[in-house]
Amino acid sequence: MDIALIIHEALIEGGGERQCICLARALSQHGHRVTLYTSAYDRANCFPEICKDFTIKEVGRGAWPWIKRPLFVRGYLDMRRLAAKVEERHEVWNPHHWPAQWGAVWLKHKLGGAVVWMCNDVPDSHQNAQRPRSLAGWIKAPLYWFYYFYDRSQNRKVDLTMFLSNWAESEFQKIYPGRTCVVRSGADPTRFAPGGNRAGIRARFGFAGDEFILLWLGIFMPHRRLEDAIAAVRLVAARGVKIRLLLAGSDRSYPEYLNSLKTLVSEAGLQNVVTFTGKVADEEICDFYAACDAFVFPNDQQTWGLVVLEAMACGCPVLVSRGAGVHEVLTHGENAMLFPPRNPEAMAREIEALATQPDLRRKIEQSGMRLARETYNWDRFADQVSRVCQEVIARDSPAVLLPQPSRSLTRP
Repeated sequence: MDIALIIHEALIEGGGERQCICLARALSQHGHRVTLYTSAYDRANCFPEICKDFTIKEVGRGAWPWIKRPLFVRGYLDMRRLAAKVEERHEVWNPHHWPAQWGAVWLKHKLGGAVVWMCNDVPDSHQNAQRPRSLAGWIKAPLYWFYYFYDRSQNRKVDLTMFLSNWAESEFQKIYPGRTCVVRSGADPTRFAPGGNRAGIRARFGFAGDEFILLWLGIFMPHRRLEDAIAAVRLVAARGVKIRLLLAGSDRSYPEYLNSLKTLVSEAGLQNVVTFTGKVADEEICDFYAACDAFVFPNDQQTWGLVVLEAMACGCPVLVSRGAGVHEVLTHGENAMLFPPRNPEAMAREIEALATQPDLRRKIEQSGMRLARETYNWDRFADQVSRVCQEVIARDSPAVLLPQPSRSLTRP
């Protein structure tokens, strides 16, 4: 197949950006002809190691590039330019994130082909229109209603929308029409593997050999609920467990959220318990997984959680909120420790169990590593996505595709 992946921006080292780029590479390795388009690309800050042998076509910003907000206006202008600039026809337009599906729909109208959208996050246009939270919100509400109805009309023209979790699919189906299915992304088992520099990272931050090191790694954003992790660690430390929390990642998107967390740590007197590392270089991520004794993911209303599978692939036991879509493929006490979202007390109990029960920790580590390495990886994800695209093409042009075994993609 000839597949064009589209992502609005490739500026940061986020899970959605990693997923799009790694899928493009995996589809290429499966023998498909793949092109990746974006409006804005920051080569230095968006996985330079992964992208070094892969071409990303940057088409540039749309009209009035100084306009940043509302985001849907910026997205509309950028996608208009992308649709105008791209002249090559592809069998499948595979947009990632919102609003890349708008550009894909316009390209379908212009050049033909099918649109198979990878919807990483459920659009919030309907919620913004329904729940104005302030006077400014009430003033903006009519604009958001317009945005919602326009978004809905565009999504009707998408041939099929893919989701990473059943939760995200069900939330989308409440407000948007169209055919949907669920696919599952995963880690790269060749890149994320056991054996990082454990001693070097622990020495860098002055961790003692008998301290239980709990890691979170990602981009600081409010729905990460890191205040819950800080509260849980405070409870565990109060029970006499020697524990340290390592918060590693970039504040590029929400610096005010990181500042609020630092204030929380200071007010709680946890400066010797919680460490902020700043952005972690991509080549050091496996070292951080090796250095810690468990990885925590307290996120709520999170569509998936790619970083959880990357930690698992490295042999790191994980604690995961049931508010994250990735929990749907995990089993409590078998390959992960699960807890309800926004519940520091419950999180603290699971952290303490891992910290004080080495046999349980080893069980979670080994079982989780097998699951991530053998089942949830890029090769399997690329296979799922390519079969979905083939089914969409076959439905519209049956002669294009050889018969394929019928397999449902709506459940793992």
